[in-house]
Amino acid sequence: MATAVKRGSSYKITASAGYDVNGKQIRKYMTWTPPTGMTPKQEAKELERQKVLFEERVNSGTSQDSGIRFQDFAEIWMRDFCKKQLKIKTYTEYEVRLGRINQAIGHIKLKDLKTGHLNSFYANLEEEGVRGDKKARSVVDLKPLVTHDGRTLSAFAREAGIGTNTLRIAMKGEHINRETAAAICKALGVKFSYAFKMEGEERRLAPNSVRSYHRIISSCLGKAVKWGYLPYNPATNAQLPKMKQQEAAHLEVEEARQLLELLQAEPIKYRAMITFDLLSGLRRGELLGLRWQDVNFEDQTITIVQTSSYAPGFGIYTDTPKNKTSSRPLKLSRSAFLMLLEYKEWQDQQREICGDYWQDKDGRVFTRDDGAPIFPDALTQWFGDFVKRSGLPPVHVHSLRHTYASMMIANGTPLVVVSRRLGHAQVSTTANIYAHVIASADEKAARIGDELADSIGLKVTEIPRATEKEVQAG
Repeated sequence: MATAVKRGSSYKITASAGYDVNGKQIRKYMTWTPPTGMTPKQEAKELERQKVLFEERVNSGTSQDSGIRFQDFAEIWMRDFCKKQLKIKTYTEYEVRLGRINQAIGHIKLKDLKTGHLNSFYANLEEEGVRGDKKARSVVDLKPLVTHDGRTLSAFAREAGIGTNTLRIAMKGEHINRETAAAICKALGVKFSYAFKMEGEERRLAPNSVRSYHRIISSCLGKAVKWGYLPYNPATNAQLPKMKQQEAAHLEVEEARQLLELLQAEPIKYRAMITFDLLSGLRRGELLGLRWQDVNFEDQTITIVQTSSYAPGFGIYTDTPKNKTSSRPLKLSRSAFLMLLEYKEWQDQQREICGDYWQDKDGRVFTRDDGAPIFPDALTQWFGDFVKRSGLPPVHVHSLRHTYASMMIANGTPLVVVSRRLGHAQVSTTANIYAHVIASADEKAARIGDELADSIGLKVTEIPRATEKEVQAG
C-alpha cells in the first residue's frame, strides 16, 4: 500500500515498485498538493484516492503523470533528450515539425491519446494544400533596413544566422524559404507581414514526409513509455501511407560527361565543387566541411571527419559526420586531385587579395571568395540554376552522389564496397536506394553468356514466344 507524508502544504506519496537484482526495494515518489478550498475531510478522502491511483500507475509501469498534455510532454522530451542527444540539424527539424504536430494533437492528454488520433492526423497531412510550398518574397526595400547605421551585409547576415548570398537574394526580391525570412525579420526587429509575403502553390505532402512526422511522434511516445508516462506506444499500430518506389535521380554516363564539359565555362569556385562532388560521391555537408588537412595528395586520399551545415538560429556550423561509418578515408581518382590543385591556385590568389580580410578559420577547402564557409543552400541554388540554363535533366546536388554510386554499381563494384565508400551504416541501405541500378546491372550480367554463344554450337537460335491464348491460360 502506498504511503503519504505531509510536507508543508503538499504530500509526498511513496509506492513500492518491487526489488532490484540486489534485493533492494525500488520506491517511486510523487507529490500531491490539495486544491484550495478543500475541507480536512475532503482532503483526507482525496489523498487516499491519489495513493491508490499512484500505486496502480507504479504497478502498471506508469509512475509518471499520464494526464500531461502531449505538447507539454514533447517540450520535456525535446529539452531533456533531443537537445542533448540529437544533431543540431535534426533537432531544429523536430522543432519545426512539432509546431504542426502540436496544432493537431498537442492538446490531448497522453492517457487519452489513441492510435485513431494519429491516423486522422496522418490522413490530414496527405490532403492537398498541407505541404506549404509557398516561398517568401520581400515587399519592402530591405537594403536601407539592413545597412542602417553603417552595418555591412556580412555583419547583418551573421547576426541573422544566414548566408550573405541568401541575404542578397532576399534583397533582390527573389523567393527564399519562410524560416530564412523569419530570421531576417527577427534581426531587423520587424513583423513578418511588414517585410515579406508568401507566394506559390500548395501541394500534397509526399508519403516519406508524412512518415517523418510519424517518426517524431513515435519516438516521443516511445520515450513516454520508457519514462513511465504510458504503458504502451499508441503510434506502434498507426496507419501509414504506402511508400512509392522511386529511382534516385542521377545522370547517365554521357550526361555526366556533358555536365563536366559544360562546367568548363563556369567560375572555378563552383566548377571545382561540382566536379569534385561527382568524382567523390560526398554528401553536401561532407563536401563543404572538408579541410586541406583532410586531403592527402601523395596517397590520393581524403578523410571525412566533419560536416558543414546550416540551421535557423545557429547559422553555419560544423558537426560530426552522419554516423560512425560516415567518418571514413576515401581513395579517389587522380582527376579529382588534379581538380583540387587547380582550385587551390585560385583560393591562394583570393587569400592574397583579401589579406587581413580573409575569413577562413579552419583551413576549409571550399570557401566563399573571402574564405568564409559556404552557405549550403547557396551551392544548391547555383547548381539548380546551372542545370536549368544548361538543358540537363532535372537533377540536384545530391544527384551527383547518386550518379557516382550508380557508375560504381554499373562497373561491377561489389555492393559492400559501394556502401562503405558512400558511408552508409548498412549495406541494405545502399541496396534499397539503388535497387533499380542493381537490377539493370543484374540484367547486363545475365547476358554475359551470350558472348560465348558462337562457341556453343546451338542448333536453335530463337526462343519461341507464347501465343495470346497461351498467355491467358497461364
